[in-house]
Amino acid sequence: MAFLAPMMLWGLAAASLPVILHFFYRSRYRTVPWAAMKFLLTSVEQTSRRLRFQELLLLAARTALLFLLALALARPSTVARSGSADGDAVDAVLLIDVSTSMGARDGAKTRLERAKDGALAVIDRLPARSTVQVIATADREMPLGPAAASNLDQAREIVKSLPLSHLSTDHFPGVLEAERTLESGHSPNKELYLFSDMQKSGWERQATALQARLKEISKTASVTLVRCGTRAPRNVSIVAVQAQSGIPHTGERVGFAVLVRNTGAEPVRDLTVTLEVEGRGKERESQAIQVLAPGETTAVTLTAKLEKSGLRTVTATVGPDDLDADNVFTRVLQVREQTRVLVVDGSPSEQRPETGASFYLMHSLRPVPESAWVTYHVQPRMVTPLEASPALLADVDACILANVPLPAAGENTPGAIPQDFAERLSRFVREGHGLLIFAGPRVSPEQYNRVFFDEHALLPFKLLPAESAPAASPLHPDPSSADGSSFLAAFREEPLSRLAQTNVFQWIGVEEREAKDCHIPLRYTNGRPAVVCRLLGGGEVVFVTTSADPKWTDWPPRFTYLPFVHVALSHLLDGPSAALNRVAGEPIQWRPSPADGDKIFALVDPDGRRTRLGVPTMNEGLPLVTATSTARAGAYRIVKEKDPEDPGALFAVTPDPRETEDLESFTDKQVDERLGFKVTHVTAGDDPGVYAGGERLKTEWTTWVLLVMLAIVAFETVLAWYCGRGW
Repeated sequence: MAFLAPMMLWGLAAASLPVILHFFYRSRYRTVPWAAMKFLLTSVEQTSRRLRFQELLLLAARTALLFLLALALARPSTVARSGSADGDAVDAVLLIDVSTSMGARDGAKTRLERAKDGALAVIDRLPARSTVQVIATADREMPLGPAAASNLDQAREIVKSLPLSHLSTDHFPGVLEAERTLESGHSPNKELYLFSDMQKSGWERQATALQARLKEISKTASVTLVRCGTRAPRNVSIVAVQAQSGIPHTGERVGFAVLVRNTGAEPVRDLTVTLEVEGRGKERESQAIQVLAPGETTAVTLTAKLEKSGLRTVTATVGPDDLDADNVFTRVLQVREQTRVLVVDGSPSEQRPETGASFYLMHSLRPVPESAWVTYHVQPRMVTPLEASPALLADVDACILANVPLPAAGENTPGAIPQDFAERLSRFVREGHGLLIFAGPRVSPEQYNRVFFDEHALLPFKLLPAESAPAASPLHPDPSSADGSSFLAAFREEPLSRLAQTNVFQWIGVEEREAKDCHIPLRYTNGRPAVVCRLLGGGEVVFVTTSADPKWTDWPPRFTYLPFVHVALSHLLDGPSAALNRVAGEPIQWRPSPADGDKIFALVDPDGRRTRLGVPTMNEGLPLVTATSTARAGAYRIVKEKDPEDPGALFAVTPDPRETEDLESFTDKQVDERLGFKVTHVTAGDDPGVYAGGERLKTEWTTWVLLVMLAIVAFETVLAWYCGRGW
């Protein structure tokens, strides 16, 4: 027996009032002997016994009325035996996991398809007059309806049309929404069903809060966890697509490194990786991977021809495996006809140009005969520090500093760049451009720390004094230190891995620190940083701790120097397009021209559906359009709603990589241990009868209690009339 309003049980105390009044007002007699009444004594005693019995009946009836009234207000209920198929109406909430891993094939069906079958089985077996609400969940809650909770047919259609998302798993937001939904229901019978593959990450992201909410829900509702996956999937995913040995430009094929990772627990064999531009399937290029071990990441080099300038999509695919949702990776590239680069040479030499800091750098930027320099797609311009002026940054895409000195505080340092150029360089990067800095003998750590770290925050870390190694045992860059998702990942593979043969005799030290906007993509064999980076505004700074010429290293004459320069420059040029490439669930933001500030915009998703976004909001005096419906991966466009000719702004959304980093699932026992209490566990595909709700049939007895009260009132009324008759 349970009570839906237990506080009303205090009303049971009112049942003692008739008893108290009965004894307080009972008649008091004084014995008076009278011989004439002797013969009446027997009759009076008989009448008194009858009256006392009638009064006790009235007392019991009135006491029972007060007792039952308090009981009715407390709304008593009971639970039927497990397995019963009949019962009162139910308020059910179906919480369905639509994260990326639910797209894994489990036998003949995907996990999501199994979840849908289970959800439909629950709806079909709800008692009459029940209500249901469907909530899709991943790392956020997505209430879907139906609008009328009693419309079970509409709930079925919602479940059938439920799409898979490319989000990661976190059960807490969905459970929190389910709790609010259950509280708004009116039936004493409440049920929560969670359909999921029980992925480990979904229980660990907000473990403490999730446990507390489910424990609270279990006090008033039955909780059933429906497992929709029974085996670990074989899975590989594409984690990045990066320009490898060239800068995206029109007219030539550009090499891309497609990074493929095995995120499953077993090897995957006979994979095929493909790359295509703008959906031109006939021009796609493919390459096979014989086997990929668990946890292994490999870079596959593919090329694509970029025919038009502007924003273009490049799509890489991999397969086959058990999870298709993360096998496609689309990104947006800024394709240029020509790239303009400003090179500042801190130690130029007119007599011996080959000794200048930029000699090898300029030839790497233009690796073609001098007769073809004018038409080459990279157009570098070399200036000395004295010639460097802020105006030169107005029409270039990137800037490179090679062994450039900075002015000392309050002094005009000979050969140093002007102070106004350094200030403009800071804004240049924040506006979305790239800055590549090479160290050298003229680079003073003290001045660089003062100007580029303290004043303008361009450097990733503070610089330390220059260090050197003996000629007999120089340092070497360590290609294996390049992270698999780094823009230098291609240097882990042959032939670029021969970067390890480079000798470095001198370098600038770096004071490492923890910072979310800074990272170290490459180290030396002794663990010291070789290349450090910092994201700043819309742009990025890359600092190379050794020189761009042979003063400190023999790298420039080696064949790995040219691809490094082009890969680094390509990475920096890609900075402005970073805002165009988002992860599933992240908002898309775009600034239209001020003239379009009053126009209505719409979002076109990868399936071609349009979502109205409305008029741009004003942010920092400029219009800003924001779209948040990015749960699915693919290419998106923000377009003017009433202009069918508007190509709009192009964006790419990729699957959330957190989802497939660890595909391990918890067992039923592990889930119970994590929650601290036992719930009902069901496996999708079992006998549909298990969805009948083993603890569902909770019956409220308030109506029956009121009917008994009505009968007692009638009995008390008749008895009171009978007792009030004269004798």
